Amino acid sequence: MEEKDFLQKMENLKKPDVNAEASRQQIKLVLLNSKKSAAWGTWFLIVPIFFFCCVAIKYLLHWNWSFAGNFLDWMADVDRSMSFPIVSILLFIVLPAIGVVINLLAIVHFVYDKILNELILTIKIKWLNIVLAFISIGVIGIVLLYAISENSAERAVKKYEIESRSK
Repeated sequence: MEEKDFLQKMENLKKPDVNAEASRQQIKLVLLNSKKSAAWGTWFLIVPIFFFCCVAIKYLLHWNWSFAGNFLDWMADVDRSMSFPIVSILLFIVLPAIGVVINLLAIVHFVYDKILNELILTIKIKWLNIVLAFISIGVIGIVLLYAISENSAERAVKKYEIESRSK
């Protein structure tokens, strides 16, 4: 009789409902605070953006404003005073790259599912962080394109000088 009672109790048990929406929800831990990372990203972009504005004022608009010329001269003096231009690399490559990393870490969430062996990326839409990350990538891109074009222009001039001397 005990076995029949047990089977009857098991049949009468209420089956749990599987809620698909609840199973999709997960706790997503944030690696960095989005407001603080946006603030740091802004600070990392102040000098490069100011430098680009000074270049635009002096060379594109041909306005002779003393602060733009003085700032560009100061940056050139700092670069010339060192044997390796560490300040320029730090200001125009490293700090914007750090800005990209911290802004992306503030909005991207990673979940690794061991059972399915897959990595799930979730991007939280925080427009300020996204815009700052794109501006930082733009600063790095502009600086790298300038360095590549300047290097190739110097090589072309040297090649032209060598060819003109040999004739």
